[in-house]
Amino acid sequence: MAKKLGTVALFLGTFVLVLAVLSKFYMYDRLAVVPLNQDTVSEAATAPGADGEYLDVAAGLKITNGPLKNVKAVRGDVDASKKASKELGKDIAVWDIYDYTDKPTYDPNSGESPLTGTSDRIAFDRNTGEAVKYADTKSEGDGKVVKPADIKGLYFKFPFDAQKKTYQFWDGTLRKATPAKYVGEGEVKGLKVYKYRQTIEPIKTGTIDVPGDLVGETAATVTADQIYSSVTNYSIEPVTGVVIWGQTAQDNYLELDGERVLTTTKATLSYTDANVTKNVDDYKSKAMLLTAVNTWIPIGGAILGLLLIAVGIFARRDRSTDGTRRSDSKDLVGAR
Repeated sequence: MAKKLGTVALFLGTFVLVLAVLSKFYMYDRLAVVPLNQDTVSEAATAPGADGEYLDVAAGLKITNGPLKNVKAVRGDVDASKKASKELGKDIAVWDIYDYTDKPTYDPNSGESPLTGTSDRIAFDRNTGEAVKYADTKSEGDGKVVKPADIKGLYFKFPFDAQKKTYQFWDGTLRKATPAKYVGEGEVKGLKVYKYRQTIEPIKTGTIDVPGDLVGETAATVTADQIYSSVTNYSIEPVTGVVIWGQTAQDNYLELDGERVLTTTKATLSYTDANVTKNVDDYKSKAMLLTAVNTWIPIGGAILGLLLIAVGIFARRDRSTDGTRRSDSKDLVGAR
């Protein structure tokens, strides 16, 4: 009976040990990837009572104060992702994003142009989040189309199993990736997060011809420098690398001869509470699953598997209590 139980223990121990190894080196790699069929909409807005200041071109180049809203609509292209993965020889996702900022009443289906808007098609590594070069990508904004898009660094999210270090994150205005520095840990609605900050000091991005009276000049038209600056804060769930809460504070303006003459955009937009709540609800359970597959199951499985194997080996040993064989006892009883 003991040998049978030992055999069962050996079998179960081997099975659990193999499961632990597969969980760590097979299952995790297949779970720690972004979906190909992504379909989400996220919103950020100015806080109540903290209106933005912006130059409203549609209103006749008028400085306006009021609430602003940013919307990012992301949709994955499954067929394009599979094609890119095959051509590039790695696991690639191709996602389209339409990103615009305007008044909360703006209707994206109205046919009118928003205050700012970009449309990008990005190919990126499904695990690291790093953008990759691919022919079927594009970037469209300010009436310009770049194809293929020359996008680098992170764009949508941080890597799975994000580390406490600096990452390069794409900035759509500068058209390049800049450092997003790790600044500490925290919590968002009870969920543990890592915090990163991407700071862009005032920098000239181009020039623009504007009416002289708009910037206090007597000339009919003057050429002003366009200055851009921003501070973006990301609070991410580190296991999945997803941005749970985000906030961008921009201060963009025009300069003449090195002096600030007109604000074009000054506003701080943060993820809405509804957006944050949904992110926490969606990714808390996913983070727990990945943690279990990457840590709890491998460690617990290895310990339990080795313990069962040890029990099985011990139980299968021949442990006769009297140290004699049954055949020897029979001979002694029958002796004359």
